[in-house]
This record gives sequence, C-alpha cells and structure tokens, in this order.
Amino acid sequence: MNRTTQFRSLIVGACLATGLLITSVAQAHISLVNSTPTADAVVATPQQIDLVFSERLVLRASRLELSAIRDGGAKEKVEHIEVDLIDDGKTLRATLHNPLGVGVYHVQWRAVGDDNHPMTGEYSFTIK
Repeated sequence: MNRTTQFRSLIVGACLATGLLITSVAQAHISLVNSTPTADAVVATPQQIDLVFSERLVLRASRLELSAIRDGGAKEKVEHIEVDLIDDGKTLRATLHNPLGVGVYHVQWRAVGDDNHPMTGEYSFTIK
C-alpha cells in the first residue's frame, strides 16, 4: 500500500468510528415511550397523568406541568398536583387532587436520565 491509500483508509476508519460514537451517544438519551392520557386523546376526567420513559429518571431534575387552555389560547397552570416516580423509576406520575373540568389541557415535561441530559416535550388532550 502506498501512503495515499493508507491515508485514505485511516480517514475512512476515523469517520466510521466517529459515526458509531455519535450514534451510540444519541441513542443513550431518554425518550418518552408512552403517556396516559395520550396526545390528542379525548377522555373523561383522569385521576392521574402518567409519562413512561425509556430509562430511569432523576426525579429532582425532571418535571411535569399541566395547564388548562382557556378561551383565546391562554394557559392557566393547574395547581394541586403531586408529581412522583413510580414503578421502576421510569414513570413520572402527576396525581390530580382536584377533578379537571371539561376543556383542553396541555402537558409539558422535562425528563433527565442518568446521563444528566434533559429532554423536553409537550402535548395536549381534551376532557369531554
């Protein structure tokens, strides 16, 4: 092999290794697997909201906020909810201490796993 071929092989190998490293790091971030109620669902008043993630959460760094969407699109934060980890630490549960009224509700979450990288998301559901 001449020097040019060796250099090309080295560059290709380095690019492949970098691609594998980036892919493994990207896959390590936490993601939302399931939610109850689900996005865009029309439901009766729930007693809790559950967000199930792909890995264990760090509770002190994770959160779930619930807002009612009022006429005109204004958000009003729902008070008196208690957020905890349940089961194997992958489920963030918001227990609702007061029943929710008819309307559209917006869930906004922040989840942090063992890698300390925060992931965020949001969705809405409707109570009829």
